[in-house]
Amino acid sequence: MNQSLEALMASMRRALRDEILPELQSEHARSQLAGVLDVLGKVERMVVWSPDVIREQLDLLEDCLSQAANLIAAAGHVAPEGLADAAPARRETQTALQTALAGAERRFALLTDWLFSPPTGFSAHLSDELHALQRTTLRNTLKAQRRLVSSADFSSMTAPGQSPGAKGDSE
Repeated sequence: MNQSLEALMASMRRALRDEILPELQSEHARSQLAGVLDVLGKVERMVVWSPDVIREQLDLLEDCLSQAANLIAAAGHVAPEGLADAAPARRETQTALQTALAGAERRFALLTDWLFSPPTGFSAHLSDELHALQRTTLRNTLKAQRRLVSSADFSSMTAPGQSPGAKGDSE
């Protein structure tokens, strides 16, 4: 098969919609197929790679790590080893973006671990500020990821004028 996953999903959805749906007599079967078509449409949109969300997550994490390093330095402390990125992340390909994101996530985890046992003399105010920065970053990265998941459209699964016997119709 020399067909992309996106094209395969689109052709399955098109065949079900154009060939199978018109042949169904039962309103229940039609509404069930409408649900399947809705799910396939969502999956089809998800298989198309878009670098925007990965870039957004990477930017959020890098910004957080930079702010954290600045706050730590301004307070006269030394940031944990490995917090700063050794080299700017390449962002030209999907693999490069995913590698850069994994590195930023690793460094974010390093900061989190470090905050559980900060150096002596670390102020509670600075700790609270860094934790708040991390919470905001996590919230914003989750918001970015959430946009990848389409909301369920249950209205497509229920026909507007379903008859009382539609549940198990065998027309």
